[in-house]
Amino acid sequence: MRTRPKPPTIATARRHSRSIAALALVACGVAAAPAAAASTESPAPTRSCSVLLEPIKPGETFSRVVKEVCADTIEKADQAALGGTRTAAEATLLLEAADNINQGLPRYRWWGYSGPCDTAGYGIRDLGVMWNDRISSWRQGHSRCNYLNVWEHNSYQGAKRYWHNWTKVDYVGDAWNDRISSMHIHYEP
Repeated sequence: MRTRPKPPTIATARRHSRSIAALALVACGVAAAPAAAASTESPAPTRSCSVLLEPIKPGETFSRVVKEVCADTIEKADQAALGGTRTAAEATLLLEAADNINQGLPRYRWWGYSGPCDTAGYGIRDLGVMWNDRISSWRQGHSRCNYLNVWEHNSYQGAKRYWHNWTKVDYVGDAWNDRISSMHIHYEP
């Protein structure tokens, strides 16, 4: 005599539905993993930016941003950043950095609101989301801005490197490429 299989119990049905749900989640997770991994990196800048800075004030360690503008070209960014506050003739180019070697595009320019560098100089304590850990090359702006310190973290923290009497750095080197998070530029005899 043949016995009939027992109908599944509620507990068995729940176990099976949980197993099916778990498999579905795993399948979805595997498909979504590459997209999630890609979104954790900050996007490469596609626009060039210009920043107009005040010099470091006594008792402070960083420059205040007067105006920051990004545009499709560095020329448009310069015009928008400098045009309304001071003319380009009155502002002083301090430094131009690039996301790629050999001053490739896009670029980021820092302008001095009160003329060229003095011994206190200009301090950039945070390069911001789009430019943090992106700089690969740069060139000097004004000849009195001849000393550049860079740090691997915001607010002048972490490992540090400096360049003295440089005019153009086509590549910061493997150790510093895409690691710079804060900078201080000033004059030093």
